[in-house]
Amino acid sequence: MIPLIDLTLDKKTLDEIKKEINQVIDSKNYILGVKLESFEDKFAKYIRVKYAVGVGNGTDALRLSLRALGIGRGDKVLTVSLTSPFTIIAIIEEGAIPVFCDVDEATWTCDVGDAEKKVDKKTKAIIPVHLFGNPCNMDSILKLAKKHNLKVIEDACQAHGAKYHGKMIGSFGDTAAFSFYPTKNLGAFGDSGIVTTNNHNIARIIKLLRQGGQTKRFWHEYRGINSRLDEIQAAILSAKLASLEENNSKRAKLSKRYKKGLNNLPIIFQNTFDCSVSSNHIFAVNIRKRDSLRRFLAGNNINCDVYYPYPAHLQPAFKHFFRERLRKTEQLSKRLLALPLYPSLKDKDQDFIIAKIKNFFKS
Repeated sequence: MIPLIDLTLDKKTLDEIKKEINQVIDSKNYILGVKLESFEDKFAKYIRVKYAVGVGNGTDALRLSLRALGIGRGDKVLTVSLTSPFTIIAIIEEGAIPVFCDVDEATWTCDVGDAEKKVDKKTKAIIPVHLFGNPCNMDSILKLAKKHNLKVIEDACQAHGAKYHGKMIGSFGDTAAFSFYPTKNLGAFGDSGIVTTNNHNIARIIKLLRQGGQTKRFWHEYRGINSRLDEIQAAILSAKLASLEENNSKRAKLSKRYKKGLNNLPIIFQNTFDCSVSSNHIFAVNIRKRDSLRRFLAGNNINCDVYYPYPAHLQPAFKHFFRERLRKTEQLSKRLLALPLYPSLKDKDQDFIIAKIKNFFKS
């Protein structure tokens, strides 16, 4: 079986991770120590921002961003429905109201024109989701935000290393949220996340909020939560960060091979702006016969998956926020299929996948 994702590490990286973990064990300091400080500094430099604050997961990175920016009960937050439901959970956990925007038909990211139609006096923020690592139209989003005085929180949970006009995704908004869930381009050995920002005060507040809102031991000045990126995960991420760019290059090459091999078939690929570089976190195709193709490939020992089969605005937990149909979102949710993509995917296995897809359309 060719897996959708393969988390196998090369020996060099694995040896470095083991060395880093052993250093944490020897230090007997497992929370908020030197490994976290080191990783926060490295990641901030990588994204080219002033500050990075490690937290428990990507959802908390979004939640704490909202809280630090003063977005809370009754405030409206623009975002898309074609995303992980955890994007929406972060909004409603802060007491804010998600306002669902449709997506652009070509890029599958936020339709900024639709978003602007939904701005009202209660709208306080926008969370653009860089879906599958494909950058949103940040020029239009920042223009919209400036016009309506909105805070911008980038959902960069799938966009480690993506770029827009040569600038790193995660450096455009008031804050950005990254997830280091194990399957991400930069993945930990468990849950963890980080917030990036260029604002010193926001970084300071998030550091307090992740630690229960303490300003000193046992003294809670803010309403915080318990959400810390631990020393072992920070050590693992530091070791893996060194190979992120190389692995992203491999993903880009594999994505290009897919597009070349599947050209002239009734398949639509995700469009990337000319000024953008995707992280190629997920390689999904838009196809009318999605479910039939998935069954066919499974029968040929090729594992695929659907991202995302159920738009957030139609799910029971969120449907009371639903206001109108999102035509493009709902259509894409029935047609997107993710094909195997990971840095260690062999050319011969990818050629086998491409050949089977071609066979499917011939039959």
